[in-house]
Amino acid sequence: MRTTREISQRLEHGVAPTRLRRRALRTVRRTDLGRVAVSHWLVASVLVAGAACSFDSTGGGGSGGTTSPATGGTASTGGAGSGGTSGSGGSSATGGVPATGGTNAGGSGSGGAPGTGGTVGTGGSRGTGGIQGSGGTPASGGRSGSGGSSTGGVTGTGGATGGRGGSGGAIATGGTAGRATGGAPGTGGMPATGGQAGGQPGTGGGSGTGGGTGLACASTLPAVTDYSATGPFATTTENNTGPDSKSVIYRPKTLGENGFLHAPIIFGPGIGMQASQLSGLLLSFASHGFVVVGTAVLNGGPNDPANKATMQNALTWILQQNDKAGTYQGKIATKCAISMGYSVGGTAAVEIGGDPAVATVVSIHGHTATAALHGTMFQTTGTADTKGLPMQQKTFDQSKVQTFMGTVTGADHGYIQNATGGVQRPAIIAWMRYWINGDSGAKKYFWGDSCVCCVSPWENPQRKNWQ
Repeated sequence: MRTTREISQRLEHGVAPTRLRRRALRTVRRTDLGRVAVSHWLVASVLVAGAACSFDSTGGGGSGGTTSPATGGTASTGGAGSGGTSGSGGSSATGGVPATGGTNAGGSGSGGAPGTGGTVGTGGSRGTGGIQGSGGTPASGGRSGSGGSSTGGVTGTGGATGGRGGSGGAIATGGTAGRATGGAPGTGGMPATGGQAGGQPGTGGGSGTGGGTGLACASTLPAVTDYSATGPFATTTENNTGPDSKSVIYRPKTLGENGFLHAPIIFGPGIGMQASQLSGLLLSFASHGFVVVGTAVLNGGPNDPANKATMQNALTWILQQNDKAGTYQGKIATKCAISMGYSVGGTAAVEIGGDPAVATVVSIHGHTATAALHGTMFQTTGTADTKGLPMQQKTFDQSKVQTFMGTVTGADHGYIQNATGGVQRPAIIAWMRYWINGDSGAKKYFWGDSCVCCVSPWENPQRKNWQ
């Protein structure tokens, strides 16, 4: 069979063209051009198809393909150029046949760092695309449960020794009961902060600051409503005793019952007086559980060193009896002593108040005196005590501890000698029961604008370092 090209050549190189020959020649040429065009079109189609296949095989899903998994997957979000955000590149089942889209092409959570996806072609070779599930070490960002230990301080401490076993203050008076936590018997101590246990050993028990009622210094007492009434203890008197056999002791008849520890009072009488001249007042104190040592006669004037020595000797003696076989052995609250006196005795009471055993000082119509006190102080005077009142005021002004000064309207210097101490006696009992025995009911005598010692027959109440 002759080809179109051969026919064309014969027509062109043959005899002169006739009309019929020219028509045939044109037909042949058109046919050859058509074949060339068809041939070129086929070649171009092949090249385009190859290029398309090549692009699909390297792009992980081509242009988001809409055909079969063999052409790059059906996922439209794994498409060329972006790769999709993390986890949007198509599920592993649709990312493409492993041969064309890579293993799990676009992989779940792959396609670059989580949340970025990266552009197609930059997310790594097929099957890599970033580490699946990365984006931060799990559970990092701080150790679980940190932010401070769970202790927050040692439970139930709050101070040094707190209070002697058996004393401590009644439970429900603002602190832990003394027996379990107060320390060795007799150590005591005024709470440092308004009712917390502990504090400075031997400073007077009770809740010294803030008016609370924490661990008491000595043993607790039954509550009372009338502080002018006789206390719960039957009393007795011992004459010609003490360090020089010239003292008199007023005390509970039975000592140490049920482990009760008795706070000692060292009482100095006025100049030239016998302590027995104030026996009604001192027996009243003894009925509330105190062991009262009335000293020998004080013959010196205010601030006479002999007065101070006499009272100091009496204090030392009664403390020693707690360690000796006899009536007082193991029954004295040795860190809870009260130094107390009237007139020159009240002056000397302040002067021995710095002794470590003294928990509180009571100066009754005393004179000017100062000492390195560490406990509390209660001063009484009267508006008619024209010499004593200015002196008591100076003592108050010099005090560096928590102090209350109460003034009785119309009371003169000898007021305490009449009517068993008058209104000053229950106030003194309340002060001692509060600071020594943790009696919260006694607080009404000294705290608040309408306290007992703030209203008639009292006037001009003065508080210092009061908390």
